[in-house]
Amino acid sequence: MPNKPVRRRRGRHTPKAKPQNLPKGIIELSILAVGAKGDGLAKDDNGRDYFVPYGITGDVVDAKVVDKRGDHYVAEIQKVVTPGPQRIDPPCPYFGKCGGCSLQHLDSILYRQWKKERVAESLSRSGIASDLDSAILVGPGQRRRASFAVMKKGKKIVFGFNARASHRIEEIDHCLLLTPELDKMVMVLRDLMPHIMKQEGRGDVIINAPGGPCDIVFALPGRLELKAHEILVGFADKYDIGRLSWQENGKGEAEVILQRTAVTTRFASTEVELPAQPFLQPSKQGEDALVNLAVSALSGKEKKILDLYAGCGSFTFALAEKAIVHAVESNAAALKTLELSAGRNKMGGRITTEVRDLSRQPLMGKELEKYDAVLFDPPRAGAKEQAEEIARSDIPLVIAISCNPATFGRDAAALIEGGYRLEKVVPVDQFTWSAHVEVAAIFRK
Repeated sequence: MPNKPVRRRRGRHTPKAKPQNLPKGIIELSILAVGAKGDGLAKDDNGRDYFVPYGITGDVVDAKVVDKRGDHYVAEIQKVVTPGPQRIDPPCPYFGKCGGCSLQHLDSILYRQWKKERVAESLSRSGIASDLDSAILVGPGQRRRASFAVMKKGKKIVFGFNARASHRIEEIDHCLLLTPELDKMVMVLRDLMPHIMKQEGRGDVIINAPGGPCDIVFALPGRLELKAHEILVGFADKYDIGRLSWQENGKGEAEVILQRTAVTTRFASTEVELPAQPFLQPSKQGEDALVNLAVSALSGKEKKILDLYAGCGSFTFALAEKAIVHAVESNAAALKTLELSAGRNKMGGRITTEVRDLSRQPLMGKELEKYDAVLFDPPRAGAKEQAEEIARSDIPLVIAISCNPATFGRDAAALIEGGYRLEKVVPVDQFTWSAHVEVAAIFRK
């Protein structure tokens, strides 16, 4: 049958959102606390609530209302009239413009307290009362991976980090968070962009520096041109880059365009060759702290340990020095890396692997019975289905690692309801000066 003509109705448009009725002019606000996302919290004489970015407890500020978020107004500081007693000068010249850091203006005491409170509040919302250990803080100069934003418009290219609450890119020369090796690459990569980025648009440059030669992915608009490829070969030789990949338009799998040498890291005493775009803990210092916490929970009587969301083996190899480990991970490339590294280092008899999506197919019942301990380190969404299955098991020891206190609280509640006792909770701050914090916890049944 021929297609019927489409009749278009005239005079009907999507209704425009009504402009929000925001308070006008400059208002004076007293900051009462620092909220969960790092914004100052305030209330005016009319009972209206405010989020005030970069405000801290005790500040009195002149502010301008710029937005409304739920029931709260968002007000930007125009002037700090009276600084709070724990306000300090931020060490980075890009603070307030770059969106990477939101807490550089807190002194060390308030900063440590705030990180600990984020975890305590998440547990409290899940109905869990627990004493927390002091937060383990990873200082600046430790980040070994970074994702830079880049945009080309006409002949102009901007390279840096995304600005706060904006699609704008803040151009930077250096970053205090990065390892010295990675920080030196900021200007190098920025200078490289005009030679390889020929098509307009936005992209990202993702770099991992695991301890040896770096791994870099260029997720940029368009195909890699022959001339750009030649330039990248010279770039890799000059700066001893281990592997380069190109991801056209930032979609699909990144294609390895040059592999000069193996990209490796060390987990416990084992050297591991990493796949392209590997997942690593943000810092070696933070990784060591988490691994040490996990190993310290073992009694020495464990014979079989289950390592869930194992990745490339951040915890697997340390655990395998104590017992036989079964590593489960949905990313087949990461797990293949783990398996091959175990074989090369004569640990194949102590480590077994399984590709499995634990959110869709968690280990259950009899599958769990044979293990003396389980460690899980899920993505930000947490391990809801798997935690519920573990809660029904009789595994004596559960070690939980989480990069999201909110989902950790939910998963911890499931374990406690199943009869586990929360023995230890440690905030681990690898995301220095940001509103994020990780958690390591030990449960026993």
